[in-house]
Amino acid sequence: MNAFEQLIKRIVTFVDGAAAMFLAVITGLTFLTVVLRYGFNASLPGSFDIGRLLLGVAIFWGVAVAAYRQEHIQVDILWSALPRKARGYLNLFADLVFFGCAAVFTWMFLVRVLATRASGETTFELDVQIWPFHLLAWLGIALTTVVLLARIAHVVITGNFDVPSNLGPDDDGPQDYPAGEP
Repeated sequence: MNAFEQLIKRIVTFVDGAAAMFLAVITGLTFLTVVLRYGFNASLPGSFDIGRLLLGVAIFWGVAVAAYRQEHIQVDILWSALPRKARGYLNLFADLVFFGCAAVFTWMFLVRVLATRASGETTFELDVQIWPFHLLAWLGIALTTVVLLARIAHVVITGNFDVPSNLGPDDDGPQDYPAGEP
């Protein structure tokens, strides 16, 4: 594995782990809110707002990993009818279009983050500034743009249209359980 692929592997692994951490925080916050509500007839102030903001962050960070690994939702009616080489070119075209959209979204979202920071907008209950959450979400979209560019560069440099299998986390867990076992 060359230095470029090692760098991309580190970035993808970091982004994947960060998205998982955001989801874990959301899950813990939701669990705590439910326990307090039904167990003690109490509420956790601001939990809905914080959970909602973190969910946006987690989604945008998850999009970066899904975009690189091509695990996003796709409609492949045309793609499945094409020969392998044409599929690769269609994937490259789709990545270029996705990259263009992600780059524009990254720019416009940065403008929105700066506007939100300047406005001083806060959550209702806790009066927490929301621009840091928007900045974290923007970072996820910016990383989407970076990993798409890396993916396109990989295809252009190597001529290989497949995502290198060794660029994801080192262990995704067992994938081939015998029937009837978890």
